[in-house]
Amino acid sequence: MTSDILAILLLIGLPLVLLVWLNRRDQARRRHSRSALYALTYDLFQSYRVEQTGADFPTMTGRYRDRDFHLDAIIDTLTFRRLPVLWLRVSLLEALPGMATTDILVRAQNNEFYAPGNDLPYQLPVPAHWPDGTHAKTDDPARAPSRELLERHMDFFALPQAKELLVTPKGVRLVSMIDQGERAEYLVLRIADFRGNQVSAEALRDMMDRCIGLSDDLQGRRKA
Repeated sequence: MTSDILAILLLIGLPLVLLVWLNRRDQARRRHSRSALYALTYDLFQSYRVEQTGADFPTMTGRYRDRDFHLDAIIDTLTFRRLPVLWLRVSLLEALPGMATTDILVRAQNNEFYAPGNDLPYQLPVPAHWPDGTHAKTDDPARAPSRELLERHMDFFALPQAKELLVTPKGVRLVSMIDQGERAEYLVLRIADFRGNQVSAEALRDMMDRCIGLSDDLQGRRKA
């Protein structure tokens, strides 16, 4: 009887142990893969710091062209598409006193949880030549950037992966797509994994330069 009970326990326990081991192995692999998100961009920075919690994508703070930046990646599984999306948020941390929070979002689907636009009370007029599905909102139309100023930076949205331009009193932010999820793993296992999960130095440099240009323009020190 004892041997039968032991055999049953082994039959039950071994699969559980195997599942735990496989889960830990997959978590370790995912953490290692995601840790290299910014590896191709390190040489752009005067100094930088990367932090990672568990198997999440890391965050990065760095000094570029004597400006302070914060980078993070957002996994979006809420959009009305078949595959999840990995978004890169590039934030220039530079005070803009008196500036209203203003959010410009293209191809908006009203479920962009990472964008503050849904919580902003005032809709700004959107010119007909701006991209389809553009939403422009602010918390104070009187202190929002002028349309003329915004027009000078709308070429960012000519990039097919570009998603958002945000102005706040604490700085500016651009959001762009890094990659879409693996079809088989998401449709079958509902796992949001990404194979092209490294930010290119060229793409990041362009976004940071654009952030600096926008901030300089907002502060009236834009070079002609």
